Amino acid sequence: MVKLENITYKAGQFTLGPINLELPKGSYTALLGPSGSGKSVMLELIAGLRFPDLGKLFIDGIDMTNTPARKRPVGMLFQDYALFPHMTVEENIGFPLSISGADKATVAKETWRIASLFKIEGLLKRAIKDLSGGEKQRCALARAMAHQPSVLLLDEPLSALDEELRDEAVKTLAILKKEGQTVLHVTHNRGETDGLASFSLLIRNGKISTP
Repeated sequence: MVKLENITYKAGQFTLGPINLELPKGSYTALLGPSGSGKSVMLELIAGLRFPDLGKLFIDGIDMTNTPARKRPVGMLFQDYALFPHMTVEENIGFPLSISGADKATVAKETWRIASLFKIEGLLKRAIKDLSGGEKQRCALARAMAHQPSVLLLDEPLSALDEELRDEAVKTLAILKKEGQTVLHVTHNRGETDGLASFSLLIRNGKISTP
């Protein structure tokens, strides 16, 4: 479970919060809002890429308010996927495991396991430049899931895809829901999470409400 207690963050003239929010374990939550509303800031606070000015943040009951990103049980899928172009699919997926100190056998086993989940085990030796948009998304999701995070953060995961690839990508995200992964899916498109989200929240001017 992810819990935010009176989280407040200021950047220039923009203020996020105070935010009080709980993401139940295994829930798929949509966070809706226009550009500049604070959606990405929320994700970055949970991920540890930013730190709040006030309040507390708990993950799995542990206070992680000031814990650096690399030590949080959080996976994040960026809008542009942020894959490493000089690495293969296999190397991209295994990267979080490698930097966590896992041995080569564990990295190989877990990389295969998560690649199989997203049906890209046949692409492991492929260069990133040779992937389609949908394949890149699955690779990025596999990398975000490789270390079995408690919560997965999705930043506009479908916005860069055309209609055909978007349908394919929605099926991929449905796998996460079926697996019971806790997900926070940020989007400006209300229809994007239909059939996926267990809960929906609306953020405007740094404040959260229900749609």
